[in-house]
Amino acid sequence: MAGNTPWVGDGDNKLYLQSGQFSATMKTSVAVGTVDANPTGIAWDGTNSPWCGFESDKLYLQSGQFSGTLKTSRGTGTTSPRAVSNTAALHSPWCDDSPNKIYLQSGQFSATVKTSVNINAIDSTIYGCSWDGTNTPWVGSQSDKLYLQSGQFSATLKTSVSVTGVDTEPNGISWDQANTPWSGTTDNKLYLQSGQFSGTLKTSLTVTGVDGNPQDIDNTTRLAAAGPSTAQIMAVRSLTATGGMIGRQDI
Repeated sequence: MAGNTPWVGDGDNKLYLQSGQFSATMKTSVAVGTVDANPTGIAWDGTNSPWCGFESDKLYLQSGQFSGTLKTSRGTGTTSPRAVSNTAALHSPWCDDSPNKIYLQSGQFSATVKTSVNINAIDSTIYGCSWDGTNTPWVGSQSDKLYLQSGQFSATLKTSVSVTGVDTEPNGISWDQANTPWSGTTDNKLYLQSGQFSGTLKTSLTVTGVDGNPQDIDNTTRLAAAGPSTAQIMAVRSLTATGGMIGRQDI
């Protein structure tokens, strides 16, 4: 199962949930313009929706997919946060194109930055990042490429593929355990690239009629590669704290 596809658009300042990868069905959306007028990144943690915006330069945690409840937020201390993701350990990878770095923020969200890596020598305009359970996919608009960085984060670039012939402004990326969803604003489309990364484009969907500026993308099955969901982790913690037991099949 490919799950559903959360994505974010700056045209109407909304979080969107698209059915599958990709049907024309829009399952739900929520306006966030009163919170931040420039949403530029989105993810899914199994319970809530982390997203980021660079009007206020903050990371946000929206309840569910999506309620109107904003659970928490934190300033990034940078000027252009572009994308945010989530790991099984409840840490938050995010990126910023000023400075051009990938960051790992502790939790959702403490003030602690666990690590960061400057990728300016590879691409000077990073527009999206994610997590696949082992490595860090990210996308750069200067060279119009999808990149795969080793771990969280070594200096090793494992692979890359140019998408110039498809879209000249890629700005969001994810992973569904088999393929790589990404988004681009040249043609306002969601794309599905085979693997990590072949040159094969499996499918695409225009979202021009929905939002004229798609900024980032995620996939709900990414979490299966990254480990147990937030809800499952919290259930284990709750049972452990109260002396309960949980079987391995439950996690």
